[in-house]
Amino acid sequence: MKLARESEFWSFFRDIDERLSKENLAEKVPLYIFGGAAAVIAYGSRRGTLDIDAYVEDRAIKKKLLNWAGQGSELENRHGFYLHSANTELMLIETPDWKYRSVEILRGKLRHIRVMAVSKEDLILSKLSRYNDRDREDIQFITGKYNINSDRLIKYYKSARQYFVGNLEMLDTTFNIVLKEHFGLSPQSFAA
Repeated sequence: MKLARESEFWSFFRDIDERLSKENLAEKVPLYIFGGAAAVIAYGSRRGTLDIDAYVEDRAIKKKLLNWAGQGSELENRHGFYLHSANTELMLIETPDWKYRSVEILRGKLRHIRVMAVSKEDLILSKLSRYNDRDREDIQFITGKYNINSDRLIKYYKSARQYFVGNLEMLDTTFNIVLKEHFGLSPQSFAA
């Protein structure tokens, strides 16, 4: 797994930005990042990552970005990591609220894209449906480094939970584990 520094990510996004300069865009393209890449780029985790889970609304631009910088692309060969299309439908995040809570990173360094990382709370919530070892490590890092407001996290969870299409009982159990391990809270009931 590649341990990349911010300068390497900046170089990767600069190469994408340069290619977008030929697209005659009316405005900057928002590119939202999730997962381990968001933990690394936006929040300072030192873990490695090979893929950058990204979401772009414009389908034509998304297709171009994946061609230029997706798995097996020239930019992956050059930089050692690639863009991967984030499936926001499978994540426990509420659209469009997570977009408004996202934070811009690499501000002022790019002319044609705005690299946006999901908020710390939404990053935690996006990890719950899979909740593997790397997800747990990312949650541990975020809650250990930042003062996450548990009331706000619970509020976002309750809001997003109503739109989740998977196993709610398992999701609630996982969230209660996170609340106990990282916030010292007793199990809660989220069923209506």
